[in-house]
Amino acid sequence: MLKKLFGTVLLLALIAAFFIEFLLPTFAAGALKAKIVSRLATDDVNVTMDASPEFLMALGHADRLEVVAHHATVGSVTVRELTLSGEGVDVDVPALFSDAGIQVRRAKKLTLKGVIGEEELRRALSGKVDRLENISVSITPEGIRAEANAKVFGRTADVELAGDIVEDAGVLYFHMTSLSLKNTMLGTAKLGDMFGDVELLGAGKLPYGMKITNVEQKDGVVVLTAERPAST
Repeated sequence: MLKKLFGTVLLLALIAAFFIEFLLPTFAAGALKAKIVSRLATDDVNVTMDASPEFLMALGHADRLEVVAHHATVGSVTVRELTLSGEGVDVDVPALFSDAGIQVRRAKKLTLKGVIGEEELRRALSGKVDRLENISVSITPEGIRAEANAKVFGRTADVELAGDIVEDAGVLYFHMTSLSLKNTMLGTAKLGDMFGDVELLGAGKLPYGMKITNVEQKDGVVVLTAERPAST
């Protein structure tokens, strides 16, 4: 009888160990992915997390965390690729199974990188500036150039503008350095103040208290880097 009882207890212990070591971490990672999919409005999300021992993931801890999402929406901007990398991250697990969203309690390191391509920037400008139509955008390290059509004083004009993506006080915007209007009764005019700067991402729109630390323009893309101050 004692042997049978011991065998039953051992079997239950093995089942519990298997559940804690393998199934619970899988459930936690799945819940995290579901929340990210909902927040970023994209199904193209891959979540990789690991911890030693593995059961710590069931408690919301990850020694290393990486989330890669494509065609993600941040604020009003669609990002071609978004990568979140973290070390020593602690997530509130109960919040993952509620409407509270993802709550990061602590993180030794948390970095976010976003890539905005020419098509994504074109769509963002089209949505933000009603006067511009048929926009085309090119991005180089030297700056951003765009061509479009616009109604100016009742006439359709060809618009050529140049500028840069910049960050100021947590706000990401397209800063216009020049704007030319052609094919109007005014001839070619420099009317930069007619449109002004275009806000792409408002202050406080990045998740987990992250702040933009770098904006880099490359051939065909703008790369954004944001970080969260280390917490213990």
